[in-house]
Formats: sequence, C-alpha cells, structure tokens
Amino acid sequence: MKRIFALFAVALVAFLFAGCEKERHPEYYVLYFSARVVDAEGNPIQGICAYPEGAEFEGRSGYSDFEGKLSGFAHITPRKRLIICFEDVDGEANGGEYKSLEIDITHLAAPPSKPDEWGFTGSDFVEFGDVEMEKNY
Repeated sequence: MKRIFALFAVALVAFLFAGCEKERHPEYYVLYFSARVVDAEGNPIQGICAYPEGAEFEGRSGYSDFEGKLSGFAHITPRKRLIICFEDVDGEANGGEYKSLEIDITHLAAPPSKPDEWGFTGSDFVEFGDVEMEKNY
C-alpha cells in the first residue's frame, strides 16, 4: 500500500510540474534621456514635457525647469522606431504656446542584448543637448 501511495505522489508531482513553464516577462530596456529646451533665441523654456512615444510607460517623464533643463527615464519595449516627444504643458505660463516636437532616436538607441530572467536587456543614455522649440503663432 505504501508503494502505491508513493507512486501516486510521484506521478502527481510529475504531472503538476510537467505543464509548468517558467513565467516569461516582456522584454524591456531602460532609456535615460536629458536635454535643454530653448526657443529660437536660445532662451530656456520652462514647462516642456519629454517622453517616449508609444512606450508602455513606466518611468519618469522629463519636465523642463526654469533653466530649460530636463531629464527622465522610461522602460522601453524593443521596437523598430523610437521617438521622443517634446510637448508644451505650461502653455501661456511660459511665455507662449510651443509646437510639439518629435525626435526619432532609433539610430542612437543601443541594440538590446539577451534578456535576463525578468526581461531586462540593458540600458542606454541619450543626451540631446539644446532642443529648439518653435512658438505657435
């Protein structure tokens, strides 16, 4: 009787683990970015938001401060195109409404490496320098 119970227990454990696959996490990498947002005369613009377009966004958008400086990061899923959007979120409070701007950085982003058990494939940093925004007239 003990042998039958032992065989049953072994068969049950084998059955339970046979269908179990390791949970697969979506692949992602961390993109860090920074910029200084300026107008046509080179003056800093406060209140501009920068974020990756279409990202399944986890991270922190960048918002420009009184010196026009911003930085942020995002968990990015691998894709063919990577675009960073700059949008005026302050409107008239920063001296005028500015047109949205999209910058394609696909060529700057490092190719992802083999993902670890959590889907993480690495990180990259993009420094835009001065990003000129145009006023909406």
